[in-house]
Amino acid sequence: MRGGVPLAFFARLLGGQPATEASDGYDGYEFWLGADERGTGGALIVMREDEPMVPDEPYCLVWGVQEGTTYGGVRSVTVSEGQVEFDLAPGNAAELDVPRTFRITFAPDQTETVRRGLQRTLGEEVVA
Repeated sequence: MRGGVPLAFFARLLGGQPATEASDGYDGYEFWLGADERGTGGALIVMREDEPMVPDEPYCLVWGVQEGTTYGGVRSVTVSEGQVEFDLAPGNAAELDVPRTFRITFAPDQTETVRRGLQRTLGEEVVA
């Protein structure tokens, strides 16, 4: 547990939405996996900027509500029925204060929603 945010949680709330310059400060997409609306029961937010200032870091991961943030560093993501497993580069995992590999579970009927949302934010080459 980091700062009160559990390392393992069941995502009851998940989904994505476009981000705009006017409302979010950038144009892109955000995808949320959260245990509750406030993120205190566990949350991972993945944000992708459509035209990033640093091309090698088009996305960031935010753990909890604002417990930690890292840019880039996702080696792979495996989405299977009712769960997603992340494999991060060691430095990026350290920035979030999470294990290099971790898993988030969710309702099995949400598997394709999670796959599409993570492909939109992290890229199809990263998400299997």
